[in-house]
Amino acid sequence: MKKYLICICLLSAHIVYGQQTNSHKGEWSFGARSVGSIFGSSDNCLGLGAGGQVRYRIDEHFNTEWFGDWMTTDIKGYGQRFDAHIGESMMIYPGKRIRQVNRFTPFVIGGFCADFTKAQTNLYYNAVQNGFVTESKERWSIASQLGVGTHYNITEKFDISFNLQYDFHFGQDINAQVQTNDAGVKYLQIQQKNENALEGHLFFTVSANYVFANFSRK
Repeated sequence: MKKYLICICLLSAHIVYGQQTNSHKGEWSFGARSVGSIFGSSDNCLGLGAGGQVRYRIDEHFNTEWFGDWMTTDIKGYGQRFDAHIGESMMIYPGKRIRQVNRFTPFVIGGFCADFTKAQTNLYYNAVQNGFVTESKERWSIASQLGVGTHYNITEKFDISFNLQYDFHFGQDINAQVQTNDAGVKYLQIQQKNENALEGHLFFTVSANYVFANFSRK
């Protein structure tokens, strides 16, 4: 009888330990990401870039992501737009299946960030200044974002993630649009309003992430 009791205790301990080690609470991961956005205030041009993030898993259904990225947008060959983001997002997993290998794990994502934007024209000849010049304007703003996404787990520790969000920026608006003058010559006109305004744009990311530690496991 004692042997059976010992076996049952050992089996129970093994089950409890297995449940603890299978938990994703407390996981730390890092990753690299490709980013893109369509800017309505920059003649609806597509910006592309790259960045990175660190994630900390609060529990099975809540994850945090701390990110930074840099994007460059070519405005139809007449100028460029540069954007830098640094911020934090919260991911909420509504489903029951969490981080299963070879399965998608959908989530809702939202957060905030600080944003730097600079728009500039290409080098052009200015007859008044009798030389080649550029025009540029820049700003800092704050932003919040909300969207949806999914992880695809290749292994327990490695995933590919996709998400699509809409960013709301609050700050001085920079508008860069291609115009045509009376002589039929196209140029990039950059305007910056002094008052604060709400500007939005679509924003997507594709990232690869690896779990490197879990400090909550015993």
